Amino acid sequence: MTLTVQPFDAPLGAAAAGIDPRAVDAADLDALKRALAIHGVLVLHDQRLTPAELLAFSRRFGEIEYHVLDQYWLPEAPEVYVISNIVENGKPIGNPREGFGWHTDLSYMPLPTAYTFLYGIETPATGADTTFCTIYPATDALPAALRDKLDTMTARHSYAMLHASRPWAAPLTEQQKARSPDVFHPMIRTHPITGRKGLYLGGATCVQPLGLSDDEGRALIEDLYDRATRPEHTYAHQWRPHDLVFWDNRFVMHSATEYDRARYRRLIHRTSVRGEKPY
Repeated sequence: MTLTVQPFDAPLGAAAAGIDPRAVDAADLDALKRALAIHGVLVLHDQRLTPAELLAFSRRFGEIEYHVLDQYWLPEAPEVYVISNIVENGKPIGNPREGFGWHTDLSYMPLPTAYTFLYGIETPATGADTTFCTIYPATDALPAALRDKLDTMTARHSYAMLHASRPWAAPLTEQQKARSPDVFHPMIRTHPITGRKGLYLGGATCVQPLGLSDDEGRALIEDLYDRATRPEHTYAHQWRPHDLVFWDNRFVMHSATEYDRARYRRLIHRTSVRGEKPY
Protein backbone atom coordinates (compact mmCIF):
# COMPACT_ATOMS: atom_id res chain seq x y z
CA MET A 1 0.00 0.00 0.00
CA THR A 2 1.04 3.59 -0.61
CA LEU A 3 0.24 6.37 1.83
CA THR A 4 -1.93 9.12 0.40
CA VAL A 5 -2.96 12.37 2.09
CA GLN A 6 -5.90 14.29 0.62
CA PRO A 7 -6.48 17.72 2.18
CA PHE A 8 -10.04 18.64 3.08
CA ASP A 9 -11.74 21.72 1.65
CA ALA A 10 -11.13 23.42 4.97
CA PRO A 11 -8.39 25.44 6.70
CA LEU A 12 -6.97 22.24 8.18
CA GLY A 13 -7.37 18.49 8.10
CA ALA A 14 -6.79 15.73 5.57
CA ALA A 15 -7.92 12.18 4.84
CA ALA A 16 -5.14 9.61 5.02
CA ALA A 17 -5.34 6.28 3.22
CA GLY A 18 -3.14 3.49 1.95
CA ILE A 19 -1.69 2.47 5.31
CA ASP A 20 -2.48 -0.10 7.98
CA PRO A 21 -1.89 1.41 11.46
CA ARG A 22 -0.82 -2.05 12.63
CA ALA A 23 2.07 -2.15 10.16
CA VAL A 24 3.51 1.32 9.51
CA ASP A 25 7.10 1.44 8.31
CA ALA A 26 9.60 4.16 9.22
CA ALA A 27 9.11 6.09 5.98
CA ASP A 28 5.35 6.23 6.37
CA LEU A 29 5.72 7.24 10.02
CA ASP A 30 7.91 10.19 9.02
CA ALA A 31 5.42 11.09 6.30
CA LEU A 32 2.53 11.02 8.80
CA LYS A 33 4.39 13.33 11.19
CA ARG A 34 5.13 15.74 8.36
CA ALA A 35 1.51 15.61 7.22
CA LEU A 36 0.33 16.35 10.74
CA ALA A 37 2.72 19.31 10.97
CA ILE A 38 1.18 20.69 7.76
CA HIS A 39 -2.49 19.71 7.93
CA GLY A 40 -2.93 19.47 11.70
CA VAL A 41 -5.53 16.68 11.66
CA LEU A 42 -5.54 13.31 9.86
CA VAL A 43 -8.51 10.96 9.46
CA LEU A 44 -8.33 7.25 8.72
CA HIS A 45 -11.73 5.69 8.02
CA ASP A 46 -12.86 2.09 8.50
CA GLN A 47 -10.28 0.90 11.00
CA ARG A 48 -10.62 -2.18 13.21
CA LEU A 49 -8.22 -1.71 16.10
CA THR A 50 -7.96 -3.47 19.43
CA PRO A 51 -6.80 -1.36 22.38
CA ALA A 52 -3.38 -3.00 22.10
CA GLU A 53 -3.17 -2.11 18.39
CA LEU A 54 -4.22 1.48 19.02
CA LEU A 55 -1.54 1.74 21.69
CA ALA A 56 1.12 0.20 19.47
CA PHE A 57 0.37 2.69 16.69
CA SER A 58 0.35 5.63 19.10
CA ARG A 59 3.68 4.57 20.62
CA ARG A 60 5.30 4.88 17.20
CA PHE A 61 4.88 8.66 17.66
CA GLY A 62 6.37 8.85 21.16
CA GLU A 63 5.85 8.09 24.83
CA ILE A 64 2.28 7.61 26.02
CA GLU A 65 0.95 10.02 28.66
CA TYR A 66 -1.58 8.70 31.17
CA HIS A 67 -4.61 10.92 31.77
CA VAL A 68 -4.95 12.41 35.26
CA LEU A 69 -8.45 10.93 35.73
CA ASP A 70 -7.46 7.32 36.37
CA GLN A 71 -11.06 6.26 37.02
CA TYR A 72 -11.59 6.38 33.24
CA TRP A 73 -8.58 4.30 32.26
CA LEU A 74 -9.42 1.17 30.28
CA PRO A 75 -8.91 -1.65 32.83
CA GLU A 76 -6.97 -3.93 30.51
CA ALA A 77 -4.93 -1.08 29.00
CA PRO A 78 -4.67 1.90 31.39
CA GLU A 79 -2.82 4.01 28.83
CA VAL A 80 -6.13 4.13 26.95
CA TYR A 81 -8.54 6.78 28.25
CA VAL A 82 -12.23 6.04 27.71
CA ILE A 83 -14.75 8.67 26.64
CA SER A 84 -18.31 7.38 26.81
CA ASN A 85 -21.86 7.92 28.03
CA ILE A 86 -22.35 4.17 28.52
CA VAL A 87 -23.15 2.93 32.04
CA GLU A 88 -22.55 -0.71 32.99
CA ASN A 89 -23.53 -2.19 36.34
CA GLY A 90 -24.45 1.28 37.54
CA LYS A 91 -20.99 2.71 36.78
CA PRO A 92 -19.86 4.90 33.84
CA ILE A 93 -17.30 3.08 31.71
CA GLY A 94 -15.80 6.38 30.54
CA ASN A 95 -15.88 10.12 30.98
CA PRO A 96 -19.21 11.35 29.52
CA ARG A 97 -18.20 15.03 29.41
CA GLU A 98 -14.63 15.04 28.15
CA GLY A 99 -13.34 17.62 25.71
CA PHE A 100 -16.01 20.32 25.71
CA GLY A 101 -14.72 23.85 25.18
CA TRP A 102 -11.79 24.88 22.98
CA HIS A 103 -8.46 23.55 24.24
CA THR A 104 -5.26 21.68 23.46
CA ASP A 105 -4.78 18.41 25.29
CA LEU A 106 -2.89 18.22 28.57
CA SER A 107 -1.37 21.68 28.31
CA TYR A 108 -1.24 21.54 32.12
CA MET A 109 1.55 18.95 31.99
CA PRO A 110 5.28 19.88 32.02
CA LEU A 111 5.58 18.08 28.67
CA PRO A 112 2.18 18.66 27.05
CA THR A 113 0.60 16.31 24.57
CA ALA A 114 2.09 16.41 21.09
CA TYR A 115 -0.34 14.02 19.39
CA THR A 116 -3.81 12.83 20.38
CA PHE A 117 -5.49 9.76 18.88
CA LEU A 118 -9.25 9.18 19.05
CA TYR A 119 -10.68 5.87 17.87
CA GLY A 120 -14.46 5.89 17.47
CA ILE A 121 -15.93 2.49 18.33
CA GLU A 122 -19.55 3.64 18.72
CA THR A 123 -20.45 7.06 17.35
CA PRO A 124 -23.85 8.82 17.27
CA ALA A 125 -25.57 9.12 13.91
CA THR A 126 -25.99 12.85 14.48
CA GLY A 127 -24.16 15.25 16.77
CA ALA A 128 -20.96 14.57 18.70
CA ASP A 129 -18.79 16.21 16.04
CA THR A 130 -15.25 17.20 17.00
CA THR A 131 -14.43 20.71 15.81
CA PHE A 132 -10.81 21.68 15.17
CA CYS A 133 -9.11 25.00 14.50
CA THR A 134 -5.62 25.98 13.42
CA ILE A 135 -3.98 28.66 15.54
CA TYR A 136 -1.81 30.07 12.76
CA PRO A 137 -4.23 32.46 10.98
CA ALA A 138 -5.05 34.22 14.25
CA THR A 139 -1.35 34.38 15.17
CA ASP A 140 -0.35 35.80 11.79
CA ALA A 141 -3.10 38.45 11.98
CA LEU A 142 -2.18 39.75 15.44
CA PRO A 143 -1.44 43.49 15.64
CA ALA A 144 2.32 43.99 15.82
CA ALA A 145 2.28 45.49 19.31
CA LEU A 146 0.20 42.61 20.71
CA ARG A 147 2.37 40.03 18.95
CA ASP A 148 5.53 41.56 20.42
CA LYS A 149 3.95 41.52 23.87
CA LEU A 150 2.82 37.90 23.62
CA ASP A 151 6.26 36.82 22.35
CA THR A 152 7.69 37.63 25.77
CA MET A 153 4.80 36.39 27.93
CA THR A 154 4.42 33.24 29.99
CA ALA A 155 1.17 31.70 31.23
CA ARG A 156 0.28 29.45 34.14
CA HIS A 157 -1.57 26.29 33.10
CA SER A 158 -3.54 24.77 35.98
CA TYR A 159 -5.47 21.49 35.93
CA ALA A 160 -6.82 22.38 39.37
CA MET A 161 -8.31 25.56 37.90
CA LEU A 162 -9.76 23.62 34.96
CA HIS A 163 -11.27 20.98 37.22
CA ALA A 164 -12.80 23.62 39.48
CA SER A 165 -14.72 24.95 36.46
CA ARG A 166 -16.55 21.61 36.18
CA PRO A 167 -19.12 21.48 39.02
CA TRP A 168 -20.35 18.07 37.91
CA ALA A 169 -16.91 16.43 38.27
CA ALA A 170 -15.88 14.42 41.31
CA PRO A 171 -13.16 16.05 43.45
CA LEU A 172 -9.60 15.22 42.52
CA THR A 173 -7.85 12.67 44.69
CA GLU A 174 -4.59 13.60 46.38
CA GLN A 175 -2.75 11.37 43.92
CA GLN A 176 -4.40 13.11 40.97
CA LYS A 177 -3.48 16.52 42.41
CA ALA A 178 0.11 15.38 42.83
CA ARG A 179 0.26 14.32 39.16
CA SER A 180 -0.91 17.71 37.90
CA PRO A 181 0.79 20.66 39.62
CA ASP A 182 0.63 24.04 37.91
CA VAL A 183 3.10 24.51 35.05
CA PHE A 184 4.29 27.51 33.02
CA HIS A 185 4.49 27.73 29.22
CA PRO A 186 5.12 30.54 26.70
CA MET A 187 2.09 32.26 25.18
CA ILE A 188 3.61 31.73 21.72
CA ARG A 189 5.46 28.49 21.00
CA THR A 190 7.63 27.16 18.19
CA HIS A 191 6.66 24.04 16.28
CA PRO A 192 9.61 21.60 16.51
CA ILE A 193 9.17 20.27 12.96
CA THR A 194 8.27 23.36 10.93
CA GLY A 195 9.76 26.09 13.13
CA ARG A 196 6.53 28.03 12.75
CA LYS A 197 5.38 30.12 15.72
CA GLY A 198 1.80 30.08 16.99
CA LEU A 199 -0.30 30.98 20.00
CA TYR A 200 -0.35 28.34 22.72
CA LEU A 201 -3.62 28.80 24.56
CA GLY A 202 -4.26 25.47 26.29
CA GLY A 203 -7.79 25.78 27.62
CA ALA A 204 -9.69 28.95 28.44
CA THR A 205 -10.44 27.81 31.99
CA CYS A 206 -6.93 26.62 32.86
CA VAL A 207 -4.65 29.44 31.62
CA GLN A 208 -3.63 32.61 33.43
CA PRO A 209 -1.14 34.98 31.72
CA LEU A 210 1.55 36.14 34.12
CA GLY A 211 2.09 39.83 34.85
CA LEU A 212 -1.60 40.69 34.46
CA SER A 213 -4.45 40.99 36.94
CA ASP A 214 -7.08 38.24 36.89
CA ASP A 215 -9.48 40.49 34.97
CA GLU A 216 -6.81 41.55 32.47
CA GLY A 217 -5.72 37.96 31.97
CA ARG A 218 -9.26 36.74 31.37
CA ALA A 219 -9.92 39.56 28.91
CA LEU A 220 -6.74 38.75 26.98
CA ILE A 221 -7.51 35.02 26.82
CA GLU A 222 -11.09 35.69 25.70
CA ASP A 223 -9.85 38.01 22.96
CA LEU A 224 -7.31 35.47 21.72
CA TYR A 225 -9.86 32.66 21.72
CA ASP A 226 -12.29 34.83 19.75
CA ARG A 227 -9.58 35.45 17.17
CA ALA A 228 -8.47 31.81 16.98
CA THR A 229 -11.83 30.03 16.80
CA ARG A 230 -13.57 32.03 14.08
CA PRO A 231 -15.51 29.73 11.74
CA GLU A 232 -13.17 30.40 8.84
CA HIS A 233 -10.34 28.78 10.85
CA THR A 234 -12.19 25.53 11.68
CA TYR A 235 -12.98 22.02 10.45
CA ALA A 236 -15.79 19.95 11.99
CA HIS A 237 -15.27 16.20 11.89
CA GLN A 238 -18.50 14.24 11.57
CA TRP A 239 -17.77 10.86 13.07
CA ARG A 240 -18.37 7.51 11.44
CA PRO A 241 -17.95 4.25 13.38
CA HIS A 242 -14.34 3.05 13.32
CA ASP A 243 -12.82 6.40 12.40
CA LEU A 244 -9.31 6.96 13.68
CA VAL A 245 -8.66 10.70 14.05
CA PHE A 246 -5.34 12.10 15.24
CA TRP A 247 -3.88 15.58 15.41
CA ASP A 248 -0.96 17.81 16.37
CA ASN A 249 -1.75 19.74 19.56
CA ARG A 250 1.14 22.17 19.08
CA PHE A 251 -0.97 24.31 16.72
CA VAL A 252 -4.44 22.72 16.71
CA MET A 253 -7.20 23.31 19.23
CA HIS A 254 -10.40 21.31 19.37
CA SER A 255 -13.75 21.02 21.09
CA ALA A 256 -16.35 18.29 21.48
CA THR A 257 -19.97 19.06 20.58
CA GLU A 258 -23.17 17.78 22.15
CA TYR A 259 -25.44 14.93 21.05
CA ASP A 260 -28.63 13.19 22.20
CA ARG A 261 -27.25 11.15 25.08
CA ALA A 262 -30.57 9.44 25.76
CA ARG A 263 -30.82 8.22 22.17
CA TYR A 264 -27.24 7.39 21.22
CA ARG A 265 -24.34 5.49 22.75
CA ARG A 266 -20.85 6.86 22.30
CA LEU A 267 -17.61 4.99 22.92
CA ILE A 268 -14.22 6.51 22.11
CA HIS A 269 -10.78 5.22 23.01
CA ARG A 270 -8.14 7.93 23.37
CA THR A 271 -4.37 7.86 23.63
CA SER A 272 -2.04 10.82 24.17
CA VAL A 273 1.60 11.06 23.13
CA ARG A 274 3.83 13.21 25.31
CA GLY A 275 5.61 16.06 23.55
CA GLU A 276 8.52 18.35 24.28
CA LYS A 277 8.73 21.35 26.62
CA PRO A 278 7.18 24.27 24.71
CA TYR A 279 9.64 26.95 23.64
